[in-house]
Amino acid sequence: MLILEQLRDMSSNGLKRVIRTITPRPLRNWLRSPTKSATWLWDSGRFATGSRKTLQLGPDLRIVCHPSAYRVAVQSQLGDPDQALEFRNFISHCSPGMSLFDVGAHFGIFSLVAAHFQGNALAVDPSPEALRMVNLQARLNNWSDRIRTIRAAASDSADGIDMLAAGVLSDHYFVAAPGRDRNELTHLDTTTVDQLSRSFGPPTHLKIDVEGFEATVVRGARTTLKDSMPLVFLELHNEILLANGGDPNAALNELESVGYQIFGIDGEPTSREVIFRKAITRVVARVVH
Repeated sequence: MLILEQLRDMSSNGLKRVIRTITPRPLRNWLRSPTKSATWLWDSGRFATGSRKTLQLGPDLRIVCHPSAYRVAVQSQLGDPDQALEFRNFISHCSPGMSLFDVGAHFGIFSLVAAHFQGNALAVDPSPEALRMVNLQARLNNWSDRIRTIRAAASDSADGIDMLAAGVLSDHYFVAAPGRDRNELTHLDTTTVDQLSRSFGPPTHLKIDVEGFEATVVRGARTTLKDSMPLVFLELHNEILLANGGDPNAALNELESVGYQIFGIDGEPTSREVIFRKAITRVVARVVH
């Protein structure tokens, strides 16, 4: 029986390798989730024929969206309690003249809100589809002069990184994938927050959502954090870090080493015990004088 199971596993693994070899990854991404792919194509077709969605975030805060971006925002920033609380807190700290570095911007909802408040945003993301969506929605809202996009993965160096395109199933995220075949991966440029500050001026607000690379991004922001002291909205992927042998404390230690204090997403004091109870935790970090 054990031998038969091993043979079945070998056959299954061999079939997977054959499929990966003969089917390009972009096509496999579309085939992995027929329902999600059909929804994306439906939304794209509606947009091409003039359909627009308006995301109502407050009495005077409305953002015109692509139907797919609207769907993601409703599910995440409005539907998920933790993300909704983070988003409301972010909005409460927006003001004219703000400068946001939106690191891990995805479809750019934070950048769009900053632009609404007559601020500027730099949206950084490794996904070309995500940045296409950011630029498209900037045009829809007449904010192209307030939002700049950069395709790169944020890091603590400019050495580059290999990442996996997750495709439509994960709303076109790029993710780290240790152990995957090199031909499955895309080599991407990397940048640091400090490099961005030198090129575009320092931020007043820094949002970091990088799927487990939080400490790396913070290390690459040390000068900016010490000199400019931006308000930081940080998403901690505790479960991913632990699964990859990382330390969830690392990003918080980096922030505290340059004078930051860590607060819950509601702005209230919190403890690391509370922070690490969840697979994903969102916190606010700021320098308290």
